[in-house]
Amino acid sequence: MRVLVISTPVDTHFLPMLPLIRALADAGHEILVTGQPDVTDAAAAAGLATITFGEAFHSEDLRGGRRPADRRPIEVSGRPDRQQIGGVAQVWRNHVPYFLPDYLEVAREWRADLVLSEHMEFAGSIIGALLGIPSVQHRWGVNPTSPAMLGFVRLYQEPVCARVGLDSVPVPDLLLDPAPPSLADREAPAAEPIRPVPHTEPGGPWTYRTPPGRRVAVALGGHTLDLGGAGLLRRVVDVLGRVDGVEAVVSAAPRHREAVGALPDGMTYTALTAPGSLFAEADLVVHHGGAGSTLGAAALGVPQLVLPQLGDAFVAGDRIAGAGAGLTLDSAELQNDPARLTDAVRALLEEPAHRTAAAAVRAETDAMPAPADIAVRLERLAARQGVPA
Repeated sequence: MRVLVISTPVDTHFLPMLPLIRALADAGHEILVTGQPDVTDAAAAAGLATITFGEAFHSEDLRGGRRPADRRPIEVSGRPDRQQIGGVAQVWRNHVPYFLPDYLEVAREWRADLVLSEHMEFAGSIIGALLGIPSVQHRWGVNPTSPAMLGFVRLYQEPVCARVGLDSVPVPDLLLDPAPPSLADREAPAAEPIRPVPHTEPGGPWTYRTPPGRRVAVALGGHTLDLGGAGLLRRVVDVLGRVDGVEAVVSAAPRHREAVGALPDGMTYTALTAPGSLFAEADLVVHHGGAGSTLGAAALGVPQLVLPQLGDAFVAGDRIAGAGAGLTLDSAELQNDPARLTDAVRALLEEPAHRTAAAAVRAETDAMPAPADIAVRLERLAARQGVPA
């Protein structure tokens, strides 16, 4: 079976599909990833075959807005409402026509048997319908597109579909959701669960020097630091430095470290970013609410302090706090208050209820079908449409 993988041009949208892609490859299926460099660079780094179209998209340009360079988006605009968060789907709906002809040509020439895309790459279902092959969408976080927003997406896709010969807007044959039950969106269209597997990279897992109990991983994400977040990271490490016995690993690219400054004793910078490499031995994860970080820490059973800055990261923080598996500080005032940060860190390190809840969420993820099980499901889906597995 030949599986064509496409993604919106954001590497963190692509990476949640990687465990399933690897499971398919391990089962002997051929994989080809196509898209803009933002995605194909990450796919090539994972050892996958790629075909690249266009220039890098630079999705961070959509997030900065008009703001002083030293102020984070949350400090300028505050927390977005649900409609604003869901509205990102319109950005990716508008993106479909630009590369749909290229993706369709690749799928035809390569003779793809199945197309796998993440849930904001709406071209996948169109390709599947045109070629008569199954299309599968894979969500990448805890905030899938609402039914109302999907309705708007479908409405505005009708002209695109009509131009390529379809009389209606297709839907995927299968929708996959990596969010465990306690974190999943209850209003979203039904989907089949797939176990989230934390992404790893060479060099991990991080090795701590101290015994368990005060080990903290800090990963606010490159976009947070690019968008004025150096001051927030400085505040976090200063707070951790005042909590007795903490050993911390701080994920930050070298280009950001001068702005953040030297770390307190017991803390170390790393260039590692993958949750599976950073979080496995931690007692607490402080992060920005990204999908990979949220579901990675959930799968590992680690309590989380979520400091959201943009979009669906706020929803991630709400879900983690609602499950009792962590806390979220969802305003600039809370995030900029050292006392509130200190209280949150101490509570998460010292109160056993958060560890118990995080362990319960991990048990939920362990009970979800593994990527290898879903790979078999995709084989059967393709076979029903006459594709040899």
